Amino acid sequence: MAERIFGPEIVDANEDGVLVRELKAATAFLIGTAPIHEVHKTSQEQVKYINKPILIRREADITKHFGPARDGYTLPQKLRAMFKQAKTRGLGTICVVNVFDPATHKDDADKPDPSKVTGLDIIGAFDAMGRPSGLKLAYSCYQRFGWFPKNILAPGYDGLAGVRSEMEAICGRIRARCYWDAPFGVTLQQLQEARGPEGSFDFQTNDTRVNLCWPMMETVNLDEMSDTAGEVVADHYSAYLVGVVLMSVMEYGYHHSPSNRPIKGIEGAAQDVLYVPGDGSSDTQVTRSNGIISCEERFGKGPHTSGNRNAGYPTKTTMLTFFHAQYTQDVLDEAILHFLDEKKDRNDSLARIEQIEDAINAWGIGKTKGNDPELSGFRFAFDREMMSAAFAADGWYHYTLEFAPVGIMETISVRRSLNINLLADALGLSQSEAA
Repeated sequence: MAERIFGPEIVDANEDGVLVRELKAATAFLIGTAPIHEVHKTSQEQVKYINKPILIRREADITKHFGPARDGYTLPQKLRAMFKQAKTRGLGTICVVNVFDPATHKDDADKPDPSKVTGLDIIGAFDAMGRPSGLKLAYSCYQRFGWFPKNILAPGYDGLAGVRSEMEAICGRIRARCYWDAPFGVTLQQLQEARGPEGSFDFQTNDTRVNLCWPMMETVNLDEMSDTAGEVVADHYSAYLVGVVLMSVMEYGYHHSPSNRPIKGIEGAAQDVLYVPGDGSSDTQVTRSNGIISCEERFGKGPHTSGNRNAGYPTKTTMLTFFHAQYTQDVLDEAILHFLDEKKDRNDSLARIEQIEDAINAWGIGKTKGNDPELSGFRFAFDREMMSAAFAADGWYHYTLEFAPVGIMETISVRRSLNINLLADALGLSQSEAA
């Protein structure tokens, strides 16, 4: 028992009243380069924007923190590409990391040069004090902000040696997904070959946390100092796609597919992508069947995202190859883990065990109801078959979790037949007369 208090006291009997809550689902981690020296003149000001996580929630904050759009720098342009996808509820939160240091990344004329940024700068490291840099700053988001980013992208740099494998490793640890862009101008054949060992670039993975993007998009160059200012240039698809993902989570929920959503802020795709509804030879059939997210256009509709599957498809058969299914599992896992984290190191009792069971079931089963259910089914239970006195003595308690995501109407087949008996209706004939 707790220590006795002599005199009046109030005892909190609601220790187990903690609710299951989801952490932020509309979050992203964007890494790249920015001309910070144009808006932060001193080294003391600049250091605050070099390998430091900066939260961006409004398009108006981009220039203030990272400077204007400039050729060779990625962050100002990619952030604008993402914010163009926002609707009434916005995009959520983007954690942005600039790795460009104008004091060290210089050309032979001692001028700031973003081309001097290497894959190692993007990958980052932990220093002797355990402080992260580069992509590894994604690990620090939970301690800093209370959430791990659900989407990680490095447009313009993910093709550098070691960057993609680092993104993959981080996503596996923090339950995120990353986005890889195909190079500009690659053909459908090269795209398919890249899924195997002989490709001219690397799309060879079956990780359900990786999303493969093709082709690039066309947009207007906003760099007023560029020779191509105001002209249409190619831009990485991943930034636009992640913007669509964040918009979809905010507007519809993480259990919805981001496919078949409009892509805004572009002139079109940088390469023609043939899409003919019902035609199995369309380009989008090739990309979808190889686990690649592409785009599709048709008259009067404009460019839309095209593809529900991640890179786990087609070699994996699990439902987690659907983008929304992996996202749903990650949100469920994270919510339950953080709820259970409040319960660890507490004494066991049948009442506490059942309270955990009831609380998680009430939360999960609630997601199977309503006009737009987030789950098809959910069941959480104390595992009485696995559990034993020996496990209890060792402080190890077992539960089971079963869930089913909602289905996605990815393929809609119509079985057609010609029925001449239907002519009788038009002529006012009885069935016997029609025969």
